Amino acid sequence: MSSSSDEPPSPEHPGVNTDEFFFPGEGVSVLLVHGLTGTPYEMRALGERIAARGARVHGVRLAGHAEAPEALGQVGHENWYESVVQGFEELRRYGDPNVAVGLSMGALLAARLAADQREAVAGLVMLAPAFFLPPATTTMLKAVRMLGTVADKLYLYNSSGSDIHDAGARGIHPQCALMPLNAPLKLLELSALVRPRLAHITQPALVIHARRDHTCPQRKNVNFAMKHLGSAEKRAIVLDESYHVITVDSEKERVASEVIEFVDRFRAVPAARAVG
Repeated sequence: MSSSSDEPPSPEHPGVNTDEFFFPGEGVSVLLVHGLTGTPYEMRALGERIAARGARVHGVRLAGHAEAPEALGQVGHENWYESVVQGFEELRRYGDPNVAVGLSMGALLAARLAADQREAVAGLVMLAPAFFLPPATTTMLKAVRMLGTVADKLYLYNSSGSDIHDAGARGIHPQCALMPLNAPLKLLELSALVRPRLAHITQPALVIHARRDHTCPQRKNVNFAMKHLGSAEKRAIVLDESYHVITVDSEKERVASEVIEFVDRFRAVPAARAVG
């Protein structure tokens, strides 16, 4: 792992860094997990803001992402989760409280981590969680699934760009223009796996979602998360202007402020030095 200062930019998107990142800090460790077809870039600005407050931050790159479309088609949600666990173990060795923060599919992976690791994860943040996709999308994917292994050879071309309201942010945001259709099918599998586990999550939780999200309907996802999370302490925030990728969109500063406030509460108090 390396800091942002010595990582090269992506050749496909000059000036945009899609590599995983690590920012040193102390007192609390924060794991950042990007979404399906995304890259660590969509979590980097948030990570920089958190690190500026002194926290230790690691933004993982999920298996098969930020590579050729074929690479994404060759992995599944267990491989994605393995990437998350590896990143978590890197942070866990520092001995500070750990907070898991995920965007979209990354929110589901972070939730699974919180359910599996229990007290080792102090808090959970789900940003635009992808428990449910739009009904038409889900219906189409279920039809594709009936094709069996043929679906592994199909790709979807996306010419509209990422679901981001801010035109400037959308224009530079790296996207997976050619997506293997089996990738969102694996997202459906992951969602079906994680949804029943929400009841096992008892850590404090924060959910942030945009009302105008076109990728993961806000009302259905937020209502489901708030109803089924086992956390005694949970809070939902709904944004009015942003679309799906809220970490880089119109209200990214509010998202960062809310996440930082949530993370700060878990910061370990340094042991007092002996006097004498």
